[in-house]
Amino acid sequence: MTFLATFLVLILAAGGFFFFAFEKSLSKYIDERQQAQVERLAEHLGVLYTQRGSWHFLLDEPRLLTRLYWRPGDREARLEGDGGPRRDRDAPRHLTLLSPDKRPLLGPPPPSRLSEQVPIRVGDTLVGWLAYPDQEAIRDKLDQRFQERLLRFMSTMALVGLALSLLVSWLLARHLVAPVTALTRHTRRLREGEYEARLTSARRDEIGQLIHHVNGLGERLDQGRRARQRWFSDIAHELRTPLSVLQGELEAMVDGVRPLNQDGIAALESQVRQLTHLVNDLHDLALADAGNLRYHFRQVDLDTLCEDALDALRPALGRRRVTVHTTLAPARLGGDPVRLRQLLDNLLQNSLKYTDEGGQLRLDLAADGDQWCLTLDDSAPGVPDEALPKLFDHLYRVESSRNRETGGTGLGLAIGQRIVEAHGGTMSADHSPLGGLRITVRLPRGS
Repeated sequence: MTFLATFLVLILAAGGFFFFAFEKSLSKYIDERQQAQVERLAEHLGVLYTQRGSWHFLLDEPRLLTRLYWRPGDREARLEGDGGPRRDRDAPRHLTLLSPDKRPLLGPPPPSRLSEQVPIRVGDTLVGWLAYPDQEAIRDKLDQRFQERLLRFMSTMALVGLALSLLVSWLLARHLVAPVTALTRHTRRLREGEYEARLTSARRDEIGQLIHHVNGLGERLDQGRRARQRWFSDIAHELRTPLSVLQGELEAMVDGVRPLNQDGIAALESQVRQLTHLVNDLHDLALADAGNLRYHFRQVDLDTLCEDALDALRPALGRRRVTVHTTLAPARLGGDPVRLRQLLDNLLQNSLKYTDEGGQLRLDLAADGDQWCLTLDDSAPGVPDEALPKLFDHLYRVESSRNRETGGTGLGLAIGQRIVEAHGGTMSADHSPLGGLRITVRLPRGS
């Protein structure tokens, strides 16, 4: 309906403008043509007046004015200028010959309004006037018939334009509304949870781009649903393991299978600590994903934070005989010292847990353009290629056994990535030249 209404408005506007312009142009053309013809007649009458000396030659033979009128400009009148019926029918009955003082001599009296007068001169002497009404005063049935024919033509053209507008509007509506209707049905399916549904389209216009984006939205929703299902399954597994150990230990103590001594209580306390650590990590990750993890930014020395984190972990590194090499340039930036320290602790703890005894760990901090580049390398074992993109996923660990002695909760790198992103930086994983894993953190040097 919008297309059709637009086409109709354009057709009516164009038709009205054409009719108005054509009618005005035609009227002006007729006026100018008649004025030119009357001026030629006045010039010719001046020559005849010079030859005859008076107007008696016209007063005695009034039809001579008709032949003289058509002679300058009408071929058909000249051909029929022998006094036949066509000449009489087309005689210029609206012409009036006036004396120099504007008294009617020949022809009908001129109208008081809308009258034009052309002087007849012999040299510099005024010998008479030719008066004629303009087109507004002599509208006749011929003009009305011409207007009626023009209106019929315009009406026919408007009907043809209407038919073409209906056809074009229907084709455009089918071309544009059909994919919109399909998009409506598709989004309804997405709303009902059918995230695997996809739309196929070969269009390259804006609607094709919209279909592509809606398909991308459906894919993201499908990935989110699968990630949520995997997330719930992993959380249940992570919580079930320490709870099962606790339940088994407690049942053994209740049944007397295991004595209630200091070692048993220490084992229970270790499982509770692991469970608390998992719950705290889940809470931090949930806050980070929701954008609610609080940060307090100020100027901090990143190299000092690195040294403090290493000092806290040196006893554990010593027990596993892991050699540490550091190259730390003075690095001052704007950040949250608590969250940055949490990032460093997670990275170092991850390297400690997944590095064989007697291995190596290298920590480098240097400027790289407008960023600080922090690189952490550890020795074997390494990480398979297919596992590198998944290291920052929730609860992902490379080893399939999910061994508590070597593996953590699988949330440290995910939380670390959220902390780096909150500081405007990036974190990536790659193979280390030492044979293990390389974690690269880039943070902006600005405040």
